[in-house]
Amino acid sequence: KYFPLRCQPQRAGDLSVRPAQAMEDIYLRCMGSFLSEASMLRAVGDIPHIVHVLDYFEANGTAYMVMEYLHGVTLKSWMDQRPAVEPLSFLWKVLPLMKSLELLHQAGVIHRDIAPDNIMLMPDGSLVLLDFGCARSMEDNKSMTVVLKPGFAPLEQYQTRGQGPWTDIYALCATIYFCLTGKAPPQALDRITADGLVPPSKLGVPIPPGQEAALLKGLRLSPGRR
Repeated sequence: KYFPLRCQPQRAGDLSVRPAQAMEDIYLRCMGSFLSEASMLRAVGDIPHIVHVLDYFEANGTAYMVMEYLHGVTLKSWMDQRPAVEPLSFLWKVLPLMKSLELLHQAGVIHRDIAPDNIMLMPDGSLVLLDFGCARSMEDNKSMTVVLKPGFAPLEQYQTRGQGPWTDIYALCATIYFCLTGKAPPQALDRITADGLVPPSKLGVPIPPGQEAALLKGLRLSPGRR
């Protein structure tokens, strides 16, 4: 559902949504972007490991995306039941999702909110990326409705410009790091002055050197070095 908090939307008695009067123009403009994004996501519905948009529409003064219902558990909930995962078996689960994310980027869509609570582990062991409410084309490339998740948002996401596929790469690598170690990486802003990111191998995770190097590259602060 399109419900940007910055526009101070209010629910009326007839269930309709109205923004603050001063925010009406940006509310309507951004709702158009929301619907354009929904249209784009529906057009890439053949990409596997991505939740599919079945329909989208305007109603009650706002807009909605209708997505498929999935039976599974988020990585966040899954990790709540264990301290960490076996590295190689988990990396094999992530690989198909990486390939699907590449296809999504090629189609011009950037997720911008990848985190353990937005990836679902399905009964067959596959992973599916959820929740495209913060996708790039909303709000003219500004992050008004992006909810930053500490440890999973890269440095450029704290700004209004400079986001791209590299933004999703950082967030996905942060999610992998969390699943391997049981800990989220330090917040990107905190890493500017003193980078406290500890390699998984230093935390006792038996990860091969090549895979660890790739993971740490994806977690570099500079987007151009990922």
